[in-house]
Amino acid sequence: MNTQLILTLILLIIELIAFAWLINDLNQSKKKQDKIIELEKQILSLEGSILEQEKNIIIQIQELKGIVSNLK
Repeated sequence: MNTQLILTLILLIIELIAFAWLINDLNQSKKKQDKIIELEKQILSLEGSILEQEKNIIIQIQELKGIVSNLK
């Protein structure tokens, strides 16, 4: 009976350690996911800026084509 109690306590301690490790691992994964999401937001913002600059370049090219066409 005494051995069974000791084994049960050992098993309980192992389960508590495993559960604590799982919670810690989940927290670390969450932090990594948050960093990835923040980086993705920054990338999207940068892509938006690039697209805006490309639009401006296209507008300027069209204006230059208009000017060149008028000169001919």
